[in-house]
Amino acid sequence: MKIKVFIYSLLIITIFIGSFYFVHTHKNNSIKALEDVNVKKLDLIKKLESPDKKHVLSIYLTGGVLFKSDYSYIGQLHSNDNKEKDKFILWLPGEDFNIHWVNNKEIFVNDEQININNENYDFRNM
Repeated sequence: MKIKVFIYSLLIITIFIGSFYFVHTHKNNSIKALEDVNVKKLDLIKKLESPDKKHVLSIYLTGGVLFKSDYSYIGQLHSNDNKEKDKFILWLPGEDFNIHWVNNKEIFVNDEQININNENYDFRNM
């Protein structure tokens, strides 16, 4: 009887550890580029509209297998007139951030100013 309990306990622990490992590695490896992100499954944190109201920058919370412990933020730019395709321009670490529009084509992100037409902000490259 003790052997059966030990085997079942060992089996349950192995399944739990294996499941946690699979989910954790799958989450960490799933976003190799911002274009791989599906924002429909993410929590919207903030929306910032450009001064001319033509663009909206949406900030989403992503990551974190266990209580969002290894999270980060991504920013997707949307054109209100639908003439431009939505694009990702920000990837921020899971820390406090400062973002605001400088003008209709530039955003200030922490200590960097980026042009929304041809630049992006990726904390992994800073």
